[in-house]
Amino acid sequence: MKKIRYLSRMKALACIAVVVLHTFFAADAMAQTSAQHALMMTVRNLMTWSVPCFVMASGALLLAPERNIDLKKLFSKYILRMAAALVIFSFLFALFDQVLVKKTGGAGFVTDGLKAIFTGSGWKHMWYLYLMIAIYLLLPLYKLISKHAGKKEILYLIGVYGVFMSVLPLIEIATGKKLPFYICVNTVYPLYLFLGFALHNGMLRIRRLVAAGGILIFAIITAVLTVYSTYNEAPAVKELLSNYSFPAIVIGSAGIYTLYESYEKKDHRIADMILGEIDRCSFGIYLIHMAVLKFIIVVMKWQPFTSGSGTFSVVLTTCVVFIVSFVITRLLKFIPKVKDII
Repeated sequence: MKKIRYLSRMKALACIAVVVLHTFFAADAMAQTSAQHALMMTVRNLMTWSVPCFVMASGALLLAPERNIDLKKLFSKYILRMAAALVIFSFLFALFDQVLVKKTGGAGFVTDGLKAIFTGSGWKHMWYLYLMIAIYLLLPLYKLISKHAGKKEILYLIGVYGVFMSVLPLIEIATGKKLPFYICVNTVYPLYLFLGFALHNGMLRIRRLVAAGGILIFAIITAVLTVYSTYNEAPAVKELLSNYSFPAIVIGSAGIYTLYESYEKKDHRIADMILGEIDRCSFGIYLIHMAVLKFIIVVMKWQPFTSGSGTFSVVLTTCVVFIVSFVITRLLKFIPKVKDII
């Protein structure tokens, strides 16, 4: 399939945003003042558009009616890749913990790896692999919808998902009461999947000014609630800010996606060359960057707020984590069997 320039740009920058998100979140655990906590978590929460935009890009690409993905290809290519990454990296991360964190010399990493795979008790960022496996398993049914449903049906589906998987959960958190209304799904991610498909195919059009307004609303709400939750005991607000069903995140992600799409025809050769390379390495960077970050924290004993460098140290570390992760991924892609996984 022909490469779509704006999706490549968006996935590359979303990949960078994920590294920023995790590095600033790790730094927050070492912050010494409320102001430092507020800054670290504000930056972290402003990066939450990254995962929804990845899922929206998947919707634009995978749900295309002309893209043929039969069951054989689905299991032998898409699901196999995620399953292989889940197994290999679960064992590698378990070995990392045994050798560098627990200092046992590697004993027990097989048991820990198996436990991580089947219970989800491994490194937290591995949740994304379970999400993609879940999406792939239902992809044949999603493609039936995208292939045969009209514009009205697709927008109806997006509306239903939006109300029941984003708006109603917000009302439940705000009121502290469980509402009796529900639909027979339990995740917000199909909303992003079909939202990406609808935006990419022109079934849903958002003006550039409206998209920019949505991003601004997302940024203001996120910053205000983050600062509020930092200086006040507000666990419900903190949970909301990290939940991808939060309407502000939905609005902000849709706005960011729209702005990327609106600049599809703008030609930036050098930038596109760089971003295209990051895009090709994005999955590997996602998997590897947590190991790099954890090495810096555990082995190098990174303490950004004790040396006086503070925020600068966090920004510098973010750059180092991303660059090292990119280089490792790029080198691994020279290995034939490995490049198909990462």
